[in-house]
Amino acid sequence: MTKVEQDNARAIAGLEALTELLESGVTTFAPGSEDQRPFLVGWGLLAALHGQASAVVLLHRKGFGHEAAPNRRLMIEYMAQIQWLARDGGDAVDSLNKALQHTQDKLRKAIDQGDTFSYDDEVAASADAVAAAVITPNAANQYANTSKLLNSLATKGLLEVWLSETQLSHSGLTAAQAFRDDSSEAVRLLARPEYGKAPDPSERSPLMACLLLHLGMQAFNDLMAGRPWTADLDRIGREVGLIEDESPVGS
Repeated sequence: MTKVEQDNARAIAGLEALTELLESGVTTFAPGSEDQRPFLVGWGLLAALHGQASAVVLLHRKGFGHEAAPNRRLMIEYMAQIQWLARDGGDAVDSLNKALQHTQDKLRKAIDQGDTFSYDDEVAASADAVAAAVITPNAANQYANTSKLLNSLATKGLLEVWLSETQLSHSGLTAAQAFRDDSSEAVRLLARPEYGKAPDPSERSPLMACLLLHLGMQAFNDLMAGRPWTADLDRIGREVGLIEDESPVGS
């Protein structure tokens, strides 16, 4: 077994341990009388993050690590927003609500200007309520921009890895070039991607999934009363090798 295979095996065991911890119940650790919105939003993002981690591992096992780039990219975004909630609390929630207003407004205009879809009365009323909500601007609004958010977080390397995964996630030359080999006179067209001398960005997918879920759970732990996951997260991090490794994300 190669070192990469060993690392991925430990990561998959770590993901299983994190899943058990995630399913152990968090409701009793909701914050008391203070604003619970960061906790509630954080849980939704964490549950979504866990689903993406599971999808990344499944695609990796089936040989579709290249196709998992959008999942890995989304994991970074979910994790970063949970860290944002842990850091900025209610201001982060207000900023997310303001961003929701913006995206809902764009969707509403597209539907109203088109002739294919239309809102039914219930959906239209809900969209109107979102649009009418008054949200006081705050300094955290700038972090609705993913690049600014990633640059503002303590975890190093997030922006670089996110930009790399973005190139593989979006249609364009970076993705297309992986399916041909023009290193010799006879060009080969490939059914599955090859990366030449460059490292395969997907071969450590399980390790990246475990790392991002671990970081997300660490941040959500800060949103729970008493930070009940601290000891378990430290133990799992040591077993997988995440805590001792101080190298950038995805290296």
